[in-house]
Amino acid sequence: MRIHSAWLTPARYWQARLHSPYKQWVLARGSLTAHLVHLSGGAFKVQVLHQGWHKPKLDEQQALNLTHTQYAWIREVVLIGNGQTWVTARSVIPLNALRGKGKRLRHLGSRSLGSLLFNGGKRGQMWIHAPNQHQKYWTRRSCFYYGEQALLVQESFLPALFEAAAKENFL
Repeated sequence: MRIHSAWLTPARYWQARLHSPYKQWVLARGSLTAHLVHLSGGAFKVQVLHQGWHKPKLDEQQALNLTHTQYAWIREVVLIGNGQTWVTARSVIPLNALRGKGKRLRHLGSRSLGSLLFNGGKRGQMWIHAPNQHQKYWTRRSCFYYGEQALLVQESFLPALFEAAAKENFL
């Protein structure tokens, strides 16, 4: 899979100059949802901003080996802990990933995608993106496999998360 060069593969993470407290969150391989639920003491929710059929962005097409004419189910959400938006997330789910076991991915409602992916899915390649003039926050993008089909999950970590984690000495 080829991906835009602003996205750094594990071999290039060093170029991001990623330090604490960002490093622990951005590079965590486990369920982000589980960490957020724990940090919030259970005061966690997923708010769906938008979902529907759209053409993925060029770098998303490249990451998923999609053609420029293929549509995907795109879901954008915010992850809220203790009443504050901590993470924004965008999922790109190609049509073939919505068949069989993957049918449930389209009907998540306010349920976290991670609740399915970390209970029957597998994380593949993860890329990170440092803040810059186009991308305001530390962001990571992971290719997941659910029912043997690839989908892309992108998560941007907002300052409120790091402030809350620092108060609680979490991660």
